[in-house]
Amino acid sequence: MGAPPHSALLLLAGCHLLCFGTAHDAHGPVVQTPMGAVRGSTMPSRSGDTIYAFRGMRYAKPPVGELRFKPPVPARDRWQGVKNATEDAVACHQAGNFIGGPTNEDCLFINVYTKRIPNRESRPRTPVLFFIHHGAWFSSSGQSNVVGPRYLMDEDIVLVTFNYRLGALGFLSTGDSVVPGNNGLKDQLLALKWVHENIESFGGDPNQVTIYGYSAGSASVQFLMASPRAAGLFHRAISSSGSALSGYAIARDPMKYVRRQAEIMNCPHDERASATQMVECLRGKDAEELSQTYFQHVEWMNDPGVIFAPVIESVGSSDEPLITEEPEILFQTGNYAQVPWLTGTTNNEMMEKAAAILQNETLFEDFAENFERVAPISLYYERGSASSLRKSRRLKDFYFPNGRITKDSFQHITDLYTDGVFLHGADRSVKLISSSSRSPVYYYQYTYRGRFGHMPLEPGMDKPRGAVHHDDLIHVFWGSDIFPFFDDTYPEAVTSKRLVRMWANFARTGNPTPETGSSHDGLVSVNWLPFTPSGLAYLDIGDELVMQRALRQERAAVWEDIYPLRRAPNNRRSSTNRKH
Repeated sequence: MGAPPHSALLLLAGCHLLCFGTAHDAHGPVVQTPMGAVRGSTMPSRSGDTIYAFRGMRYAKPPVGELRFKPPVPARDRWQGVKNATEDAVACHQAGNFIGGPTNEDCLFINVYTKRIPNRESRPRTPVLFFIHHGAWFSSSGQSNVVGPRYLMDEDIVLVTFNYRLGALGFLSTGDSVVPGNNGLKDQLLALKWVHENIESFGGDPNQVTIYGYSAGSASVQFLMASPRAAGLFHRAISSSGSALSGYAIARDPMKYVRRQAEIMNCPHDERASATQMVECLRGKDAEELSQTYFQHVEWMNDPGVIFAPVIESVGSSDEPLITEEPEILFQTGNYAQVPWLTGTTNNEMMEKAAAILQNETLFEDFAENFERVAPISLYYERGSASSLRKSRRLKDFYFPNGRITKDSFQHITDLYTDGVFLHGADRSVKLISSSSRSPVYYYQYTYRGRFGHMPLEPGMDKPRGAVHHDDLIHVFWGSDIFPFFDDTYPEAVTSKRLVRMWANFARTGNPTPETGSSHDGLVSVNWLPFTPSGLAYLDIGDELVMQRALRQERAAVWEDIYPLRRAPNNRRSSTNRKH
């Protein structure tokens, strides 16, 4: 329902009360947005500050029916009265539903957490941290039980979390105009545009937006850095444990999975079936079933771990393509958003994977005896060729003593997968971007091992073996369904507060340690030096913060042969960088 005529006139006139007015009543804070009023709730930060939480706000129309497999459509219908924004909305359909709780195809909702909201006396403009969630583009959500705000909101920032479409519903692509692809990324872009248009109502500054992603969300950050359509919508970027330059990050043969999905769902799928026929059939299928069949695509263990991924959109396939060129080409030429950028990985990202292989006798024997067949499936390089065989043998000889995989190969398997899935992409990214960007690049390795993590405790151990994938994230966000709350009685709170302080500093200034050597409370006592191609500086985030250089360069070099760099033509190497 549209706004009444007098409200519309007031909006167009820039009415202070309509656009920035705030009220408080027994039911929670009320904020006036350009589309109408929303009521939120309150919660305490870790230190006891009041957080105003506005959750479950719609940023796009329901992507259902004819809108399935299409780019998101902005939700711009004005409303009368006050909309409820006091609870999380439903998560997007996903394989396995690791987060628990209900899911739905109608899931494009956004959450805002703030400590200062505008009123007649004050119009704060606070830096914004826009978080893109993890989950291999097939799982997880931006809900508060997954990425709770209570740690970060000790700092003076505005935090935004949100859902985007997952699996086939978000990333199916036919490689042409039928379904150009990248709809999950386009959801992220639309959510970012929503922030640009609405965040002032919540006390945020649309001219100080930091995009921050983890894992698949981290790779998504790099895709947004590389996309002309996102230019100007953000001003800094954080990529944690994921890269658009990793082997999993781009689907090279998307039609392979369209045909397989059509076959799974009893749709036309042979070579005579056109893309249109398959998509129209899939559009009529149950959305939850479409999501839950994700693991029917895997070939070994749970690999390939990423099935439906971003694609390089073919020229002319879409009126509004997100990515039409290889990100690594753009990062070489300087044709990307050259904003201050912070990135890094944990030291044992894939230790859980190694444990799962060793604990299953059948998997272990297959891995050890048929490494040349398994490795390309898990690590996303070509299969069945002489080049593939050569690459597999080189990896086996490099990572395993005498080329032998045994029951004592736990750390070797961990290193193989950690480097192939995470270290390589991070290493290549920091080198390319630091060589072409006019803004600083900050690089880290997270090695802190608290008592809690995603690697199960072994008998007799008081803490997990390694800092594995997501172990840093649990110190930035509170996952209330999984981990305890790290208040000041927990020794883990020190590391948690350090991460939060540096990430918030970066969102405010573009420098994670702007106070150069010490902070007012002693949390951050290091000057984090930017990464350069010659210096190779990085911060080791462990029990202490220590500057180091040349992170695992011998290991990173092996992957240059596995994933050869796509080199930019010489005539493009001095391209003008994109406005940001």
